[in-house]
Amino acid sequence: MMYFSQVRIRPNIQHSPQLSRLIQGNTYGIHQLLWKLFPDQNDRSFLYREEIAKEQLGIKSGVKGEPIFYLVSKEQPADDNPLFAIKYKPYSPKLQAGDHLAFKLRANPVVARKCEGKKNSVRHDVVMDSQRSLLLDLSTFFGLSGVGKKSELKQKVRQAIRKSGNQQGNDKLQSVINENERFKKRLSQKLNLDELLDLALKSNIDKTLERWLANKGEANGFELVRDEKRDQLKFQAESYRWHHLAKKGKTAGFSSVDFDGVLKVTEPVLFRKMLFNGIGPAKSFGCGLMMVRRI
Repeated sequence: MMYFSQVRIRPNIQHSPQLSRLIQGNTYGIHQLLWKLFPDQNDRSFLYREEIAKEQLGIKSGVKGEPIFYLVSKEQPADDNPLFAIKYKPYSPKLQAGDHLAFKLRANPVVARKCEGKKNSVRHDVVMDSQRSLLLDLSTFFGLSGVGKKSELKQKVRQAIRKSGNQQGNDKLQSVINENERFKKRLSQKLNLDELLDLALKSNIDKTLERWLANKGEANGFELVRDEKRDQLKFQAESYRWHHLAKKGKTAGFSSVDFDGVLKVTEPVLFRKMLFNGIGPAKSFGCGLMMVRRI
């Protein structure tokens, strides 16, 4: 038995300025507070997602910009917590192969690669890795050195594109954008080379995130669904954010991306397991919970 819960700050304390300072941007602290809903658990046995109450509940008396949390847990949450008001229900979705579901997922997309001199693979942020990979490819195309920080590479590539003349640079960037069905229609707009470079980087990131989620789908019993009328996947990835974890060090943290769209269940047993166990790392900090509804 699993449980799905909606967790809100109790109305009598949600406007406390001290509480606002405690919660705002404090990913590590939020996780610790939510863990107290399961006092008998020594290990994390829940997934959660943070939203803004006003956006979720609409305009209601007493609802403002405070957070609201959705949880999937193995145990029933303690409903006598002095900080949170909790609504929960058993969570046991009935699934069949071929079911189409709308989904929302906040995930920490990473790619693991072997590094010379290191025993274990190193995780790389997918968004940053995608940008650097394209900039290295463009550097090779224009005969540039691939040495330097990402910002330095971008500046070198931008200068090379300007010097190359419109046709050479334009053709290369358009070929990158054309690989993404959600972005290639923007080529009908009149874009200069700087705008094309920025669009190519965004297009490549979007396509990389699509592949990342599609690969997760293969391992977890689902696939993304196409919109036949628009001839593209019912999928989008947005709201890339970096979350700093101050307690773990000056540079410690993780990124998150919000995915949403429509999927088809291919293997119900695997998919159900994923709904309970989540996708990707950073589950302790609000990532990995896929929320689904029938359509």
